[in-house]
Amino acid sequence: MSEKIKVLPENLANKIAAGEVIERPASVVKELVENAIDAGGSRISVEIKAGGKQLIRVADNGGGMSREDAALAFERHATSKIDNEDDLYRIGTFGFRGEALASIASVARVDLATNTAGEAAGTRIRIDGGAEPRVTDAGHARGTTISVSQLFYNVPARRKFLRTTGTETRHIVSVVSTTAMAYPEIAFSLTMDGKETLSLPAVSNTYTRAQAVMGNTLMNQMIPVTYDDDLVKIHGFISRPDATRVSRTHQYLFINQRPVSSRALNHAVFEGYGSILPRERYPVSIIFLAVDLDQVDVNVHPAKREIRFSDESSVYKRLLQAIRLALQNSDVVPVFETDTPDVSTMMPATAPVNGGATEAGSVMERRTQTDLFGRARRGTDAAEGDWTYTPGNPEREGSDEARQGAVREEAHAEPVSLWQLHNAYIFAQVRDGFILIDQHGAHERVLFERALQTMDRESAPSQQLLFPVTMDLMVPQLALVREHFDLFGRLGFNVKLFGERTVVVDAVPCAANKQGVDTLFQRMIENLQDLPAKDLKAEERIALTFSSHAGIRKGDPLSQREMDTLVNDLFATEMPYVTPGGRPIVVRMPLEEIERRFSRSP
Repeated sequence: MSEKIKVLPENLANKIAAGEVIERPASVVKELVENAIDAGGSRISVEIKAGGKQLIRVADNGGGMSREDAALAFERHATSKIDNEDDLYRIGTFGFRGEALASIASVARVDLATNTAGEAAGTRIRIDGGAEPRVTDAGHARGTTISVSQLFYNVPARRKFLRTTGTETRHIVSVVSTTAMAYPEIAFSLTMDGKETLSLPAVSNTYTRAQAVMGNTLMNQMIPVTYDDDLVKIHGFISRPDATRVSRTHQYLFINQRPVSSRALNHAVFEGYGSILPRERYPVSIIFLAVDLDQVDVNVHPAKREIRFSDESSVYKRLLQAIRLALQNSDVVPVFETDTPDVSTMMPATAPVNGGATEAGSVMERRTQTDLFGRARRGTDAAEGDWTYTPGNPEREGSDEARQGAVREEAHAEPVSLWQLHNAYIFAQVRDGFILIDQHGAHERVLFERALQTMDRESAPSQQLLFPVTMDLMVPQLALVREHFDLFGRLGFNVKLFGERTVVVDAVPCAANKQGVDTLFQRMIENLQDLPAKDLKAEERIALTFSSHAGIRKGDPLSQREMDTLVNDLFATEMPYVTPGGRPIVVRMPLEEIERRFSRSP
């Protein structure tokens, strides 16, 4: 008899398997909604409490199950989706492993009620944490309702790793809304803590459903995509280059109506834009691909989010071509005709040369040289204090020399001249060399700490917008606004909720840069949605997104007074040398290093 190798008890094996399938409440919602779709339901309702940690209930009006099938459904590897090995290579349903219900029942309290069209009485099955099921009669219409309560109650190590109620709720909203985009003919609803948050009636096309999920504001900026050949059929929508986002999280990909993840195909979408995308911006995309079932393998991961193609490179090329054709047809990317005149026959425009005289064929204008360092010299054409700067304001900052750092100690002895380089960096000469300050990073640090201080108080002053901004938000974004509504108000945003999905912003914090204040709130919501929670508090997340978008940007010209104020404010912060995101703000070049580079001895 073996002393080391033993067969695990079935209940323990189910809990281990549940760790692969059920990661969080959203995983339960995903599995149950997909079962409802496979059952042929035309109406699916989801109800959650406490972000799904207390209750998840999914009801459908599909075909239902007989008593025998309902009891068998909780057995591991019991499924109605496939019959033999050949079916495994042509999977046309969401489920096929027969693991979901068994996994859920092993880590929660489950109550299933179901009935078919021909049965007089329905069936109810209750299972607590993998215990023996209790089967009784139940009155139930055609279809199935599954209630999952106290998720991970018997696996406390898993339960303590769940995130906040708001975070878990957003994951559930994302699952329901994403799945709903692929099935416009099915009506979906989501009720959170007794309030219906999402109501999507059945519609006839994917654009109308995407409009209901994503909002009119975004969908009005989308470009249709279509492509069709013997290998793949593609349709969907991509955003115009001026409606891109700061991360890739808004790329939705569906293979045969299944939401999936594919780095290769997401890369094809990105590459399709070529060089017309702004730097570090990513398009919003909703792409549906239909391929023969035997050309795609979904049996890769228990969560069934990853897929493999038999010929991925061919699918990649077709998607890339579809994106480029869509952009060209929308006049976003210019198409050069073949009958364009030869360049050698085209004469350039004339330009003034030598005090107004013109010269044929010349397009170059005479430029005047700016004496950058000469402006710092004292002279009759410059005010006495125009180009001097002495860091520090003892009356405002007190005697905390440790906070001010080495730069302040160096600069106390003598004035420092400031120059702006390429409208991006501030050059400051100090006693033993010079420093370069990233103006955007500096203002980001200043605004971050001020925002935290502001939200710690009651409220901040606001500036009224001449034209209030109206936005139709996606459901997860609206959940973010509701969750942090009080913090936005204390920071200086005046936000009003209209209807189910619309917000109006008519005032923003006075600390915001005057340029682009009309889009500040929208960018904050996008960035806040994409920002990993990590260990940041809600106030820090809000301050981080505000500071990254509200301040001085790279390319903004600054006056001497503005540079003086910015540097002063920077070295009054708690952490003047790095941004809230960890990027360096100040680069120092010692005089010894400068002399070494010029091969000079000190």
